[in-house]
Amino acid sequence: MALPEWLAGSSEEAGFLRLVLDHVSDCLVAVDTEGAIVLINEPYCRLLGGEAEDFLGRHITDVVGPQTKLHFVARGVGTHVGYPLEVHGHKLVTKQVPVHKDGRIIGAVGLALFSDYDALKKTYSRISKAELAIPSKPKAWQSKFGPDEIIGTGQVMDAHRETLKVAAAYDLPVMIFGETGAGKELSAHSIHALSERSAGPFVWVNCASIPSELIEAELFGYEGGAFTGARSQGKPGKVELAAGGVLFLDEIGDMPLSLQGSLLRVLQTGEIVRVGGTSPVTIDLRIICATNKSLADLVRSGRFREDLYHRLSVLPISVPSLRERDDLSHLADRLLIRIAANLRKPPPTLTAEDRKLLSVHTWPGNVRELENALTRFIVTGKLSILSLNEHRHLSFSDAESDLRTRLRSEAHASIRSALEQTRGNKQHAAKLLGISRAQFYRLWKELPLS
Repeated sequence: MALPEWLAGSSEEAGFLRLVLDHVSDCLVAVDTEGAIVLINEPYCRLLGGEAEDFLGRHITDVVGPQTKLHFVARGVGTHVGYPLEVHGHKLVTKQVPVHKDGRIIGAVGLALFSDYDALKKTYSRISKAELAIPSKPKAWQSKFGPDEIIGTGQVMDAHRETLKVAAAYDLPVMIFGETGAGKELSAHSIHALSERSAGPFVWVNCASIPSELIEAELFGYEGGAFTGARSQGKPGKVELAAGGVLFLDEIGDMPLSLQGSLLRVLQTGEIVRVGGTSPVTIDLRIICATNKSLADLVRSGRFREDLYHRLSVLPISVPSLRERDDLSHLADRLLIRIAANLRKPPPTLTAEDRKLLSVHTWPGNVRELENALTRFIVTGKLSILSLNEHRHLSFSDAESDLRTRLRSEAHASIRSALEQTRGNKQHAAKLLGISRAQFYRLWKELPLS
């Protein structure tokens, strides 16, 4: 097999180098900037159960799995040393580094520092699994999406993805601004996945969904017996759970003013004190926040601390609304394929009239609203875009207009189909339709399902 240009010398040198790489006992693989495999040695082929020709030219994630970061390294996103990787049931400890030539990155090399996890444990018997960063069981808190999940083409989305890449490279606080449904949380997940903390936890808190009297204990934890109903052994908060990784504070504008000082202390000193505790706990984490509100207005009105605002907004990112994007038609096609696959139905085709209907809508709910409209389209066979007034009309109006009848019929069909797909599981059905459980139960009770 011929070596890629950036590894090849004379034919004699190339042959000798290939022989050396095949005799290295540890696994080695190299990719180009697109993530395609250009070199793989014999030990790695044996582990994967194939020949080099079976893997050359294929994307690294198709061969090794989605957990690898080598394709990100090949694009210039960090270096991963001691990165834990499980391949075909084998636990490896790897080093993933970019390859430079003439001042530019032309690929990346991944080398298994330890190909035998059991031997590693014996050699380092005095080092804990936590110190090795190799968990013995799946992590409870981790990012579920990466940059590849951000669907979109064109200048606006290319610029947004590049902004996320730049933010991921620096271990600094990030503030994500954007309208409801635009993809703020997806952007936060992507920053974590691209960052040096990707092997650590990704812990999220929605500041608007937790009662104000409970949010302090939820964030900072509590000592045993700190208050009535508390666990006798105490409980760590989300800040402690995020140690070594990222804490994502969604809807940060809804955080109570009384708690903002404690969060500021975390940013300034890296320390917390549990509710009812007396000793500070040192925490190493990165904080990413998101909001659909104007924090500057909240600062002016005295509802958000100015010093905290400046601490959190070191790297501000604005997520483009759907109105600002020029790829609506492409986005709709991609979402239709994904939603239809989840519903186990063939994706319908958007007509020219359908696309015109999509293009003239203002999309106040952004991508989430588009997903809901396309889900109804797949379930009912009709593309209907419900305005806020029409949603209100569906639930509260007494007029029996044709619009009400059509909307009730479509909602009825959507709920029945979702329940059939989830075998009657209402929680899963609500998630399938992209609505909250409360909204699902309200519609389910109001509509004649029997």
